[in-house]
Amino acid sequence: MLTQDFSTTKVTRWNRIVSGQETVEIGRTPKEAIYQRDILTVYRFERETPATQKHPILIAYSLINRPAVLDLLPGRSVVERFLEAGFEVYLIDWGVPTALDYHSGLDTYVNLYIRSAIRETLKHSGCKELHLFGYCMGGALAAIATALRPRGIKSLTLLGTPLNFRSEELLYRWSADPNVNKPEKLVEAWRVAPAWNFESFSLLTLDKKPDMLKALYNRLEDEGFVESYMAMERWVGDNIPMAASVFQEFVRGSFLNNDLYEGRMEVGGKKVDLGAIKVPVLSIIGEADHLVPPETTGIDDNPFPNGEYLRFPSGHVGLSVSSKSHKLLWPQVCNWLCNQDATKK
Repeated sequence: MLTQDFSTTKVTRWNRIVSGQETVEIGRTPKEAIYQRDILTVYRFERETPATQKHPILIAYSLINRPAVLDLLPGRSVVERFLEAGFEVYLIDWGVPTALDYHSGLDTYVNLYIRSAIRETLKHSGCKELHLFGYCMGGALAAIATALRPRGIKSLTLLGTPLNFRSEELLYRWSADPNVNKPEKLVEAWRVAPAWNFESFSLLTLDKKPDMLKALYNRLEDEGFVESYMAMERWVGDNIPMAASVFQEFVRGSFLNNDLYEGRMEVGGKKVDLGAIKVPVLSIIGEADHLVPPETTGIDDNPFPNGEYLRFPSGHVGLSVSSKSHKLLWPQVCNWLCNQDATKK
């Protein structure tokens, strides 16, 4: 006979959650599309009250996941924090590329998509400047865009963003090995960088999976914990492909050659110089981030003339979803943005 701690009902629900049969809605903050071009969409998040800050925030997310992690659940939403701080908030949704987008490279994503998103956000908000906010790879693209064309950008915030792709962490040792990392071979076969390719990031923490499953079983009566678990699993399991050319260019120009940080990267025929970024820059770093460890953010030799760093005891995803970060980190970030918003150039 099963004991109370190992009941049929408990095992059944645990199995439903683990198998994905039971899940939750993520990315619940209402939003409207204000601009569409090709596979790109720019959204504005709805506000219940008029904005109190002058300049809007435009979010540039990574190319390999859905941006819902920044709006995971009520109470654990970076978008919510920005709205509460009085900002209009806009989001770049890169869409889902196919083989038809094979030739969309860094020039397309930076000089066409990001530039179009900035233009349309300023047009829609009626402002002349905005705060550009980038997460992970989206932060690297935002930094490249700011270096090449800073007009209209009042400040740049980078959350868990790698710039210096040299580290002893496993991801960077794997990715810097030309015998292992061959981006051209992958896209030659698939015509995109397929979504399953990015599931390899989960292998870096595979040893923690049994403990996570055990914790889920032991805390099935804790609905808050279960909701957060299901939300994260839904987001983690929803990778998207990356356009072939941007994948090849970014992997070779960052992981393999470190061209971005060392000043050799060219986009649209122009060299990218991070030192040319004069606007205020805030880099937010997770001290326990295994995907973007502190040494990859540029903190050791700050490349930005007007750059600041904010360290927080968290992993990569915890920066945006943990209750601790929403209590202690995001008030600091919002305060920094409010201060920049009030500063005249």
